[in-house]
Amino acid sequence: MESIWRTRLINMFVLLVAMGLSACSFLATPPAELLARNDHVALAAWYENEAARLRQKATEMDQMVEEYRRDPERAQRMMSHGSPKVDFVQQCHILAAAYRNAEKEAETLAKSHREFIP
Repeated sequence: MESIWRTRLINMFVLLVAMGLSACSFLATPPAELLARNDHVALAAWYENEAARLRQKATEMDQMVEEYRRDPERAQRMMSHGSPKVDFVQQCHILAAAYRNAEKEAETLAKSHREFIP
């Protein structure tokens, strides 16, 4: 019994580390021409749109959590080919949190660009 929990704990740790490392990649890079021109108005707008996109992704993960909770057997068949080893509700929570963290980063970057606007 202890080895099962140890395996689950290790798997979750690996997943969290992987999500933490990939969270930075959730936030896309703005177009090079905006960066080259130092166009803070356009960059602020771009990051605001990026934050909205990431917020939508987090909402989609929340909706998936609700679907998986309503019908866990169907979710398991759809996503894991019947594997009982994957907890999709927990994975969706992790992804939603990663999207929300990237959203906050985009909002912070938008705010910092707005501060440069005269």
